[in-house]
Amino acid sequence: MSYYELTDDINFPNRWYLGDVAFTDNWALATQVDPERQYEIELYRDGSKMDYTHNEAYGVCVVSKRFKEALSGITGVEFAKANIIGKRSDSEFFIMAIPNEVACINEEASEFQKFEVNDPVRPDKAGEYRGFFKMVVDPDKCGGLNIFRVKGFSIALVVSALVKQRLESAGVLGAKFKRV
Repeated sequence: MSYYELTDDINFPNRWYLGDVAFTDNWALATQVDPERQYEIELYRDGSKMDYTHNEAYGVCVVSKRFKEALSGITGVEFAKANIIGKRSDSEFFIMAIPNEVACINEEASEFQKFEVNDPVRPDKAGEYRGFFKMVVDPDKCGGLNIFRVKGFSIALVVSALVKQRLESAGVLGAKFKRV
């Protein structure tokens, strides 16, 4: 099975930029949401709506109803309603959380840096990935999952070819895929 890193298209024309999610720990929203809650997201800069985007500081995934519906039946993903403060829209948006983290990196084929012990910036992350120049996922370590985060580098969101195909078929705007 092929896998792809899913990212926000930073070159999307006249794109909007979303700010913080109000009254909550934005870092926690990467892996869990309260599906009964309606979250409020600040509009940092107005522009064209996107079906897939991240907020500015925390990388919280914000998706449209079209994106959410394209993932219908895919396990390992949670959604909660999101209201965009300052943007009038007839569209519905959701925060998407991905709780599964998988140790799936083929380190021999990848190029990366890790945080060191006594790192001057983030000593709490010693041994975790700092960044990738080239990320290669070992499909045998993915357990057949269709969507997950990379263990030790949880900002990376990985999707299977099935998810990529569904999102492309739905015509979602703002999502980019890079084969990993």
